[in-house]
Amino acid sequence: MISPTETTRDYEWQGDYHRFSLLGRPWSGCYALPWRSYLTAKKTSSVKIPAEKGGVMKNRRIFFAILLFTSFSFVPLSAYPGTYHIMLQGFHWESSAVPQGWYTIILENSQRIKETGLNLVWFPPPSASASPQGYEPTQLRNLQSAYGTEAQLREAIRVLSPEVNVLADIVINHRSGTNGWADFTNPDWSTFTIVRDDEWGGEKSINTDLGNPAPFSRDLDHKNPETQNGIKSWMAWLKNDVGFAGWRYDMVKGYAGWAIEIYNDHTLPAFAVGEYFDDDTAKVIDWIDSTHREWQKRTTAFDFPLRNALYQAIAWGNYDWLKYHDRGAGVIGLWSDKAVTFIENHDTEEARNSAYAPPFPDGDQTLQGYAFILTHPGTPCVFWKDIFDTGPERERRIKQLISIRKSYGIHSESKVWIDRAGKGDCYAAYIFGDHGEIAVKIGPGSWSPTGSRWDPVDDLLTSGNGYAVWGEDGPK
Repeated sequence: MISPTETTRDYEWQGDYHRFSLLGRPWSGCYALPWRSYLTAKKTSSVKIPAEKGGVMKNRRIFFAILLFTSFSFVPLSAYPGTYHIMLQGFHWESSAVPQGWYTIILENSQRIKETGLNLVWFPPPSASASPQGYEPTQLRNLQSAYGTEAQLREAIRVLSPEVNVLADIVINHRSGTNGWADFTNPDWSTFTIVRDDEWGGEKSINTDLGNPAPFSRDLDHKNPETQNGIKSWMAWLKNDVGFAGWRYDMVKGYAGWAIEIYNDHTLPAFAVGEYFDDDTAKVIDWIDSTHREWQKRTTAFDFPLRNALYQAIAWGNYDWLKYHDRGAGVIGLWSDKAVTFIENHDTEEARNSAYAPPFPDGDQTLQGYAFILTHPGTPCVFWKDIFDTGPERERRIKQLISIRKSYGIHSESKVWIDRAGKGDCYAAYIFGDHGEIAVKIGPGSWSPTGSRWDPVDDLLTSGNGYAVWGEDGPK
């Protein structure tokens, strides 16, 4: 990551609204400049650029100084398109305890999922596990789990595909033994796949752990070719035989980001996202940068910093947390195309008793959160309980927000202009989609879109307690 002080970096422009880039990556949604052209400005020499932590310019004037006093070579650039994914977390913490099996529940709701407009569904860990939720995998190729049988899993994937891409929850930081601490079977691995500093006292690798340990299981050595080949073979089987289209990588703080490059390059997922559980935006961006040498192939990450900011705003009225200098909060404020935004998940929901983070406020406040993530850039992820287990009115309102997103062509790189973000007041912004502009307000403050193009009454698309969404020229 770059230093908060003066640093030397190359830079480039790209896209409809030119974006400042550091370390070879595009910073989407940070600065909108007044011209539109598809050009890349390749620096002929490095310049010194004051930058704040996270790589965002402190002052726009430095950019214009660069334009005036340095030379560029211009080359054609095809637009880097945003993606239009809307994800569903297709389970919750207690799904493994459902008597009829969770895969049966997914099957019964498959048409409902499709009709909602969700095109990615994140499934729970598929393999046999020492814990019912699946996060202590034992026999990786045994797909009989607390969620159901292998046949039920395959059928759920088949019924959802191809309209919906199904993501497997990939737990590769650690592995548990079949009957003991380290007897790895199906597939068989030697104990040299375990890092040297793991708690188990047997014969292990010479390499130490490259991340946070998992004391409840054996930490894996991703430097060991045996580990790499075993994981690549298993993941390729999940994709090419079982039918998964992509990955949700669990607990990525536990191993090096370069391992993600190895496994993604081997399996070529349609979509991949990592769980880097941290509220520090710079650290999440650093992890994204570590997942591939080519920035276009880097993996997305759950936007925990944005989730924290939304919690502070909606639970406590700190709407100013949703704006950081000239940009939005979280990963979407720096690199929205690599951000998966969410309100709740299986680690933060109420059933976890705030073990990792407080649950999002329920009722109308949850809808305020969805009014934000479903109208903003990034890839929004809807939690199963929030849409399917809280009654028809909540489901209707979330579906309405999804419909607005799709109708106006809001995507992972849509541009945002924040009009207001005040403590105890509200957050209000304009978002630019492929098919028109929308405006959104969350919070108690009074606000509506202004200008000759807007009619605050006729252009209102949906509203509820503490939120409202307007669309340019009304409903589509």
